[in-house]
Amino acid sequence: MNVAILADIHANFDALSAVAAELAFRRPDRIYHLGDLVGYNAQPEECIRWAMANTAAGVSGNHDAVACGRATGRLFHAAARKAALWSRDRISPEARGYLSSLPVQRFIEGGALLVHGAPSEPGRYVDSVDHAAQELSTLFASVAAGPIFFGHTHEAGGFVRRKDRRVESVPAKDFRLLPGEPAMLNPGSVGQPRDGDRDASFLLFDTVDGTVTWVRVPYDVEAARRKVLEAGLPREFADRLRDGM
Repeated sequence: MNVAILADIHANFDALSAVAAELAFRRPDRIYHLGDLVGYNAQPEECIRWAMANTAAGVSGNHDAVACGRATGRLFHAAARKAALWSRDRISPEARGYLSSLPVQRFIEGGALLVHGAPSEPGRYVDSVDHAAQELSTLFASVAAGPIFFGHTHEAGGFVRRKDRRVESVPAKDFRLLPGEPAMLNPGSVGQPRDGDRDASFLLFDTVDGTVTWVRVPYDVEAARRKVLEAGLPREFADRLRDGM
């Protein structure tokens, strides 16, 4: 089975529409998301509706939790909290109910585990070999028969623990999972990439042969930037779309 994993869509419907067109071409058997459907950008309702209609399932992100009232966002920096609350005030009751229903973890085909941040803590960033080594040693990782897919950092790539226990970075290119080598893999962000490439990012996972493929998709960045500014959201979020950082 071939599944697509999307993360950190962040209310960027221009990017999501381009990704949706690519998915229609590639025709995966299932589509899953890793949360943060909302926040930062200007079209939260459209992105939630797309996820409701097109994904098999997903997990909750920290911005989703604020938008549905499950969290306050008090630990967010000021601009991020403003955007999350802006999303909260503009989504429908049905969309809010969907966000409220999302779990923090979910197992899918191939024994893979879906989380938003770290397996041990949804809001934790896994952005270094040391962080990944700690997470790959947790109970959460040990019960996953397949890879752990995570988001939150907005950076495509990941980490693998080799049989000699060394943890190595995984670049965002074709990768094959090997028995006895657990991995944490990040599809990158659809709606706000931060790895220097402003194109939307997602990955494909073949549950039979264990191959993982990252896909980058160009989209109309200027249209998304314009919507951020017209909505009165912080300019820094429009600039991040332009810079991919």
